[in-house]
Amino acid sequence: MLEEIKSYWHKLKTEYEKRYNKPFLSDFETSKEYLERMKRYLLEKQEESPSDVDVVCTLASVCVELRDEEFDYIKFLQDFFNEFENSLSDIDKARIYTNLAFWDDFSKNSLKYFNLAKDLNSPFVETYTGLGLYYFSEYEYSKDESKLLISHDYFKIARKMDENYITSFNYAVSLFEFKEYEKAKVIFLSLLEVYPDRMCLLLCLAYCEVCLGNKDEAMSYVEKVKPGQDYNYNLNTDDISEDQIIDVYYALKEYDIFLNLCGDCVEYYYIAEWEEYFYVLWLKNQKERFFSLEEKNRKYFEEAINEAIADEDYDSEKEKQETIASWEEDKRKFEEMIFSIKSGALRPEIKLKLYPEYSCFMVDCVRHKFI
Repeated sequence: MLEEIKSYWHKLKTEYEKRYNKPFLSDFETSKEYLERMKRYLLEKQEESPSDVDVVCTLASVCVELRDEEFDYIKFLQDFFNEFENSLSDIDKARIYTNLAFWDDFSKNSLKYFNLAKDLNSPFVETYTGLGLYYFSEYEYSKDESKLLISHDYFKIARKMDENYITSFNYAVSLFEFKEYEKAKVIFLSLLEVYPDRMCLLLCLAYCEVCLGNKDEAMSYVEKVKPGQDYNYNLNTDDISEDQIIDVYYALKEYDIFLNLCGDCVEYYYIAEWEEYFYVLWLKNQKERFFSLEEKNRKYFEEAINEAIADEDYDSEKEKQETIASWEEDKRKFEEMIFSIKSGALRPEIKLKLYPEYSCFMVDCVRHKFI
């Protein structure tokens, strides 16, 4: 049935793109008509075969794309599961569990569904990719390396099941976090051969070379990286922030380039906790700039404290005092940082950080699996 469903989807996709001369689903308003047709088609198929998993899982995804606020994705799949549980195979159950885990988005319920799918020996790479992402997010929050190890193991399983860009990238990121820089570098290099000049991979390789102490190699990679979205690719990790590039130059002690890249952004963004920037200004004897930003941030905190004191829009006196105390604490930390730098503090260390691709792991996602 799935091939038949995909065939109808591609028929609609071709018709849409011929009519509008743009990718299907790139514009909701014009795509909606075709999604409604797909939904009607699937509802007809559901009437013919009420227990068909291909139909119900695809229908759930189409309803999500239609942004129907009344559609309850979890209830829809759970009701189907409960009605036909006795006739579902373990593979069907693992598929539905993985789709349910996607919707709950790294919550405890998400983990519950993932584990149910895993316990059924799920054959879907999405199950193990999702588990890897779940535990990596737990590691990011807690810094507990036992969570990183679990994440690493699931990314490894996913890559063995289906060695593609995302599974390889995620596995390499987990190696990087484990300080296995050479092993991570090998994978990033192999991906770069297939995806030449991909900004994300160039940045990852620059990070690896920094951590391996290879300054020239790191410079050769980071000089090619451009901030912003890499328009040749469309994953979340293909959108490079300026901070990710700036961090490389700081780590390499290329302070002139670092300051130049920071540029005017310091005028518009919150930088009171950006210790390395103030450190470099002081180190490079840019005292006028340093004192100007010092005073600007001090004034910012003083005004915030005064506003918090004057504000009467609190639910309680306790909330007011907590807000004031929070701003006062932020100001105190800022003053301590400035004093420390002026007193000749040691160079602030930074941790170069890579993130896996937090991509869709719905098994039956029409947006990512059908197009």
